[in-house]
Amino acid sequence: MPHILIVEDEPTTSWALAEGLSDDGFTIDTFRSAEEALVWLRSGESDLVICDLRLPGMSGLEFARKLRRGRNAQPVIVVTAYGSPETMKDLRRAGVADIFPKPFHVDALRRSVRAALATFGARRRPALRKAA
Repeated sequence: MPHILIVEDEPTTSWALAEGLSDDGFTIDTFRSAEEALVWLRSGESDLVICDLRLPGMSGLEFARKLRRGRNAQPVIVVTAYGSPETMKDLRRAGVADIFPKPFHVDALRRSVRAALATFGARRRPALRKAA
């Protein structure tokens, strides 16, 4: 099963995200800051991150930029109560898979998670070559 990291400083929102997605069989770890998640990622692996835009310390935007490349490259979905048009552009440029305004609908988030995992998984798999 895919492993999801939820990075959200608001306990109620973190719980709602975890509860809504655990029904789909995902394994989930939650963190209150991007820095905590990055420490965990030094030895752990995940398939997707859902994070808040406004976090203590490193922002969700900065975190998404760090997860674009390298060993920890994976799709990021951002949930936010604050989303100016300029911020939305910045998130898209950072490679964020999707953006959800708070409050969000869990069913729409589930669809987005599945789509991001499918798209990113397809990019991760090497192309199979047919033997001549």
